Amino acid sequence: MTGVLRRWGRFAGIAALAGLLVSAAAGPVGAAGPGPICLAPTGEDLPDTGPVLKWSLSSYRVTTVSSYWSVVAVRGSQGYNPDLVLHDQAKCVLAAGEDGSANRVDWIAFDNNSGRLPIGAYPARVYGHPGNTSPVKYQVQFVRGWATLSTTATYFQPVGTTSSDWVVDIRDVHLTAGTTYLFTVNGGVTSMHLLGSTGESATWSKTATTADRTVDIELPGPLYGGFTVTAPRTGWYGLLFVRDSVLNVPVAVQIGVI
Repeated sequence: MTGVLRRWGRFAGIAALAGLLVSAAAGPVGAAGPGPICLAPTGEDLPDTGPVLKWSLSSYRVTTVSSYWSVVAVRGSQGYNPDLVLHDQAKCVLAAGEDGSANRVDWIAFDNNSGRLPIGAYPARVYGHPGNTSPVKYQVQFVRGWATLSTTATYFQPVGTTSSDWVVDIRDVHLTAGTTYLFTVNGGVTSMHLLGSTGESATWSKTATTADRTVDIELPGPLYGGFTVTAPRTGWYGLLFVRDSVLNVPVAVQIGVI
């Protein structure tokens, strides 16, 4: 059963940040924008213990300990729209989540599987999207990858963190090149994303705009959705679950070969 097997991404808008390289020092924590490309700010540890409610813009440090996909995310509250940037261990930008909507989660997932990003600490920063008028208030969450999903199980496999107000959760799934899979999610999520990486470092982090496949689930309505994928290569992929709002409905996923 593949589910029991075990085992940066280039910032898409990097051109927009090139002008910031003339600055020799990062701006103060909380300033608008992600900051100079290779001058990541230091910050407090953000543990994998569920979403944390914050009333000020800040920088964080997320730490991985094993070879899985992990994710850091922000969700605005009461109309505030936060953005997110993640740096690599050399303090260079890996990716930025800038959805532009106060109603959507911004997230960045990154791959620590063998041959990808190294395990360890990564700086992350939350900053305000241009045009914000609401007071700063947001939830920030880090999920350290730790578990896999099976592609042969005939039942729905539960996902979600132990925190009832979780924003994101992520699991690894092993796919085989040339095989077509059906992914079906059932329960309280607003989107599901399949994330794949190659030997190219530009693929080692993913955002909502660079995910390999995405399904959005409109609410209100049936709390299910899915997609099919023919795996382009054999290896470990990330499967990400996102909740743009608090949905106290259990979540489960089934993955089958078709």
